[in-house]
Amino acid sequence: MYGWRARIGLVIPTNNTVIEPEFARMMPDGVSAFAARILSSGLAADAMENMVKNSYRAVEELRSGDMSVIAYACLATTLVKGLNWTAEFTKHAEDSTGKPAVTAAIATLEGLQAQGAKRVALATPYPEHINKLLPQLFASRGIQIVSLRSVAVKDSLEVCRLAPAVAYQLARQADVKKADAVCILATDFRTIDILDALERDLGKPAVSTNQAILWRALSLGRVDAAIPGFGSLMAKTAP
Repeated sequence: MYGWRARIGLVIPTNNTVIEPEFARMMPDGVSAFAARILSSGLAADAMENMVKNSYRAVEELRSGDMSVIAYACLATTLVKGLNWTAEFTKHAEDSTGKPAVTAAIATLEGLQAQGAKRVALATPYPEHINKLLPQLFASRGIQIVSLRSVAVKDSLEVCRLAPAVAYQLARQADVKKADAVCILATDFRTIDILDALERDLGKPAVSTNQAILWRALSLGRVDAAIPGFGSLMAKTAP
């Protein structure tokens, strides 16, 4: 049986072609991920509302596969819909499936907290109106954004096509001396190839959203696995 240690159920926007390949490369032996996709049409409020409605259908589909943990893999939804929605989705997923759940936003924040970060430098592929929502989210966990750099893209599909080197350079540009860690946001931004090099070159932890989702999902699924090669967060055993 695939996923004999744990089965991770991912709720993924349809435009995302990054998180599944990245998970496959990082996954420890005996753990598998299975996705239910939700129609995505951009970052506008009405588009997010449609994604949210479809997410409940996705959770029901994943419930049928007896997942060990559910992960909502779009950080921008939390930014647009807010932390109350995040709590509501998590509760709905847990009540519906009887299994633990996490969102991309909460996993990222918990990953930074696990690294002891109180001041972070952010790299994002988000437009300005989404970036403006980030300070409130991070402040909810007592984390201060001390620097932010973003890359201009025409649409969400362009994010998937950005090379990992873009994430590396953007994070280096964002880094400042007073930052405890650098953090690269978005589940459709290719990051896992550069996290080790980024940490060596900057001398501080580097956390990315997909890395943090898998790290937290493994913890919730009670899988204690230290996975080298994808940043120090993944090299930690489960909290």
